[in-house]
Amino acid sequence: MDLKERVLERVNALPLPDNIKVMMGYLDAKHGDPEVRLQMLPGSNVIETDYAGNRTEQYLMEVVMRGSDEGQINLVLWQIANALGDNDFRVVSGDGSFIFSKLEIASFPHPTMADTTGAVTYVFDFKVTVDTFKD
Repeated sequence: MDLKERVLERVNALPLPDNIKVMMGYLDAKHGDPEVRLQMLPGSNVIETDYAGNRTEQYLMEVVMRGSDEGQINLVLWQIANALGDNDFRVVSGDGSFIFSKLEIASFPHPTMADTTGAVTYVFDFKVTVDTFKD
């Protein structure tokens, strides 16, 4: 399923500041300041399965950003959250593996950590519901 890739494409298509590129995976401090990542979270699940084996699935995802400019982090994450939370937001599977149903913001951007170097980490979580079909 190419859900993560399609969400990442849409996020990177936003008019974000030039020094911002969202990548897949976990923060590793190897990609400069600031660093922004999209990651899947545990807890994704099947909501419903019909008799033919078609399923409605919900995926939990998170955007996490770490850097030294807390103001920029706050602005960028709110820009991403507002775009994802827009009622017109959609993603289309490139390989036909899902049909987008909805996206819900689960938690707005908020700080989770500050370290002694002055870097702060903010996150926000969202849920993506898709339909998948048995082959």
